[in-house]
Amino acid sequence: MPQDTKYKYTVNIPWKYGDTISNWDEKCIFAIETFGLPGLKYITHLTEDSMDFIFMEEKDAIHFSLVCL
Repeated sequence: MPQDTKYKYTVNIPWKYGDTISNWDEKCIFAIETFGLPGLKYITHLTEDSMDFIFMEEKDAIHFSLVCL
């Protein structure tokens, strides 16, 4: 995946044993309600081990990590 240089601040959330769909729904809903749809203030990237939320601004990444990690 090519790295967009506008998005510099990554919050990596690993998949954990016992995670439920509701847990992930809450994280994604929080991101959308707080920062808008992906592409405006952040982008996402999925792997088999985790989900990355990559933000344009450091303050947004910190806010998201405090709530979702």
